[in-house]
Amino acid sequence: MTAHRLSWTHGNATVLTTAAMLADCRFDLGQTSFSPFAKAPWMGTLADRAISGHLRELGGDFVCLPFGMGRAMPNAPADWAPLLAYADPGPIHGPASDLDWTVQAANDIAITLTLDYPGTSPVLRVERTIAVRPDAPALDFTFCIFARHRAAISTGLHPILRLPDLPGRLHLSAEFDFGMVHPGYGGQVFDRLGAIPRPSGTVDLSRVPLDPRGDLNVQLCGMRSPLRATYPDEGAGVELDWDRSLLPSLQIWHTDGGIKAPPFGGIYRGIGVEPVASAFDLGADVSCGPNPINARGIATQIQIDPAAPVTIRHSIRAFAL
Repeated sequence: MTAHRLSWTHGNATVLTTAAMLADCRFDLGQTSFSPFAKAPWMGTLADRAISGHLRELGGDFVCLPFGMGRAMPNAPADWAPLLAYADPGPIHGPASDLDWTVQAANDIAITLTLDYPGTSPVLRVERTIAVRPDAPALDFTFCIFARHRAAISTGLHPILRLPDLPGRLHLSAEFDFGMVHPGYGGQVFDRLGAIPRPSGTVDLSRVPLDPRGDLNVQLCGMRSPLRATYPDEGAGVELDWDRSLLPSLQIWHTDGGIKAPPFGGIYRGIGVEPVASAFDLGADVSCGPNPINARGIATQIQIDPAAPVTIRHSIRAFAL
């Protein structure tokens, strides 16, 4: 694994060859220096290749193809249960988030990396460019998927924002058609980020971290706007924008010390704000077949074709309040 530094008048960032990971980024906002991304406390300390690359170096933004990994859920809600009876083994989030990429070009303001996929995959190779926006505190990302043959595949982007120390001091806002709670947390449908159904009532996912601390996973389907995330105590925020015609949903993965398995160890805190064409982080068969999300008209897969690569763009722009 090697690291490459981007630097411009509005900040600096570090990109790793492992998982083509944006490991961290600091934006300069005039009087404010602002670092919005989560960063695992173990970053740079793990050598065990049995641990997926994106978990060894868990930073602020990476890509997933296919998105997720199948696991059996014997107690899933009735509309999900037939889809989740069996595990679908494989590296979580696919080779893109696990392996080391090759740097094709790099300078102070941009880096392009590529990765060849195994011959058994419908994906031939992928290419990712991360570039600063010279006149703004912003990063622009391009993810190109080159196909070996025509196929449907789930895909997603995986930015992770930092959770503040105090409950409720990160504010999230977004417009969407409907939301759905992950089947592992109940599978209920909702229409407001501020009222997520839980067994004991509702929780407000527009004000995080949650209080009491806990984990939650939801999908906002039919996204109609970028995601805006503000840190009022720091006088700053970020806007996450992306091509919603390709990735119509936003998965929000709120984890606040709830994952005990290695390498998390109950200490990791972050909130994934993940544009996806996927059914949550479930297996490829679930996303590419009939499921309760695409039954409501929201795509949970993209189509790839050797005739033309699929290009997915997203951006992260910081701003002062």
